[in-house]
Amino acid sequence: MFVLATALSSCEENAVGPSYKKIGTATATNAFITVSPVSAVAPTTGTDVTVTLRYVNIKSDPAKTLVLKLREGSGEFTTIQTFDESNQDTGVELTRTVNYTITQPAGTSLTFRLELTTQADFPKLVNRAAFPVR
Repeated sequence: MFVLATALSSCEENAVGPSYKKIGTATATNAFITVSPVSAVAPTTGTDVTVTLRYVNIKSDPAKTLVLKLREGSGEFTTIQTFDESNQDTGVELTRTVNYTITQPAGTSLTFRLELTTQADFPKLVNRAAFPVR
């Protein structure tokens, strides 16, 4: 009787889940961005900050371009400077430095972004945490 009850109350097979489509790959390169000086009193309008971009140019996925971008407030990112990295040595850490003059008024929130394009389909994006102009 138990076997008959179990056989009659068996479950239906679940439908196969949705398939997926691979649309590309992203780089796994280590990349970093720093901005200085950023403190409780700096930067102020008219002063310079030093933006340092660092990344490891790995042999299996060498860099093509390195782009420094800036977003003011909640606006869109705009390009500050682009570096052609296609002929750089691989297997080493590379550093690029940009001096940027703060022209925005006090209270404006600034976010700098490093955008590293490699052989992969999608760039590596690294943001420096937003900070206000003093």
